[in-house]
Amino acid sequence: MPPRPPKSYAWLWVLLGVVTVALVAVVVYVWVLPLVLNDNSDENTARTETVVITSPAASPQNGVVTPAPNESVPASAARCGSVFSNNEFTTSAVGTSVTSCEFAEEVRYQYVSQGRRGGPVSISAVSPVTGTRYSMNCAGNKVVTCTGGNNAVVYVY
Repeated sequence: MPPRPPKSYAWLWVLLGVVTVALVAVVVYVWVLPLVLNDNSDENTARTETVVITSPAASPQNGVVTPAPNESVPASAARCGSVFSNNEFTTSAVGTSVTSCEFAEEVRYQYVSQGRRGGPVSISAVSPVTGTRYSMNCAGNKVVTCTGGNNAVVYVY
């Protein structure tokens, strides 16, 4: 009987190579690709898009917030720490649990960067948490109430 040929483990090396390539592809897709695609998010964040809403009969149904006559921040709002200084609007607060303070400060930054005061305006802000751009409708004088995004409520005062 002739001697038996040695076992070949080439299939094992091929399998190891396929698994390694798959893991590298997952890492690139999950971590590297979002960083590359969102690399210019800082540039987008600095831009302000302002739309003046001219409707005199603004109501919550058409997306514009009409603040309370006394313009005060509700007791249920959570105050956020300021990440930049501004003499006119010194701080922000969140009005819903789905709103982060990071986003509230971005909304405050976008609001103070645009020139309109006292009337309803629409701003665009990027959430530092989700990396997504949201449209927010703002109105008020001393306390500016901004709503939009995914049920976000931000108070700028």
